[in-house]
Amino acid sequence: MNNRPKVSIIMPTYNVEKYFRQCLDSVVNQTLLDIEIIPVDDGSPDNCGAIMDEYAAKDSRIKPIHQSNGGYGKAVNAGIEAATGEYIGIVETDDWCEPEMFEKLYAKAKELDADVCKCGFYKYNSQEAPNRRNFLWKDDIQNFEIFPRDKTFKINEEPKLFLIHASIWTNLYKKEFLNKHNIRVNGTVGASYQDFPFMAEVFCKAEKIAVIPEYLYHWRVEPNQNSSTTSNGAKLLIMPDQCEEVKKIVKEANLYEEIKEEMYKHFFLANWLFYNTVDEKLRKEYFKKLHNLFKELKNDKNFTYKYFYQSEINFVKRTIDNKYSLINWRGLRRKILQVRWNKEERYVKLLGKIVLRGK
Repeated sequence: MNNRPKVSIIMPTYNVEKYFRQCLDSVVNQTLLDIEIIPVDDGSPDNCGAIMDEYAAKDSRIKPIHQSNGGYGKAVNAGIEAATGEYIGIVETDDWCEPEMFEKLYAKAKELDADVCKCGFYKYNSQEAPNRRNFLWKDDIQNFEIFPRDKTFKINEEPKLFLIHASIWTNLYKKEFLNKHNIRVNGTVGASYQDFPFMAEVFCKAEKIAVIPEYLYHWRVEPNQNSSTTSNGAKLLIMPDQCEEVKKIVKEANLYEEIKEEMYKHFFLANWLFYNTVDEKLRKEYFKKLHNLFKELKNDKNFTYKYFYQSEINFVKRTIDNKYSLINWRGLRRKILQVRWNKEERYVKLLGKIVLRGK
C-alpha cells in the first residue's frame, strides 16, 4: 500500500503570529485530505513555534520543523527536503488559501502529468476591496484565462507567463521534477526576493506547465505589514541582483532570445516601485544597478519594447545611458496628486488627503 501523501504543503514561518492561525486553518481544512503539512519555524521570536506544535498535537498530518533563523530560502528548502508528497505546495504564513485550492491544483497536475501547475491569486489589503492580481503587465491583469487550460506547454510556447508576478505560492510542483533539476530557493542568509529566480528556474526547466484560470490564494499586503511593499531601505537594492540571477538562468536554458521581451518587462515592473520608494540617499546606487541590468539592450536591434509604454522606454533608455536624474518627477507627482478611478478604487488625493471619492 502506498502511504505517500498526494501533496506536501510547506509553510515557511517567521514572526507572523497575528495571521498564523488563519493561515493554518485554511490549510488544515483543505478539501484534499491526503496532504502532509510542514510548517517550518525559522527561529520565529513570537509564538508561531508553539502554535504549530499545538495544531500538530491535534492533526497527525502536521509535521513541524523548528530551526534557527536562516531566512526564507533556508526555511522553504528544509520543507522540500522533509516532504514525502508526490507534489509540493508553498503557503506563506501571513496569507491564506481557498479550501479547494490544492484539490483543484492536484487534479489538473495529475490529469496532465504537469511538472508545475499554477492558479491565480487575490491581493488582499484590509483597507481595500480584494482584487485579482496576477499579471505585472496591467493590460492583461484580469486575463489569466489566456493560457491553455486543457494541455501543458513550455515557457517559450507561452512566454507571457513570464510577465506574471513570481507568486511561487500559487503553484504545485512535482517533487521528482524539483529533485531532478536540483531546484531550490536561494538560501543565502539575508537575501530577499528569492522567489523570482526560483520561479524562473522552474519555468525554464519545466517540460509541462499547466494553468487553471481560478483565483484560489489570498496574498496579504497590509500597510503596516513588515514586507517589501512597505520597505524603503537597502534591502530593496537586492531586487536588481535577483534579476541578474534570473537573466543568467534564462541564458543557461538557451531561452534568452525567445523570452527576453517578457523577461525585461518583468525586470522593469519588479524594480519600478522599489526604485521610486527607496530612500533618496540610496536611489543613485539603485539606478547604477539598473544600468547594469539593462545595458545589454543598448546594441540589441531586435528588442522591440513591445510591452513598454513610451514613458517606461524613456526611463529604461536613461538607465542604459547611465543618465541619472536626482529629481524623481513621477514620484514627486504622486506625492502631490494621486488619482485612482477604476472598478476597485475611485478617489482623488491631494497632498495625501482624499479630496474626491467616487461611488
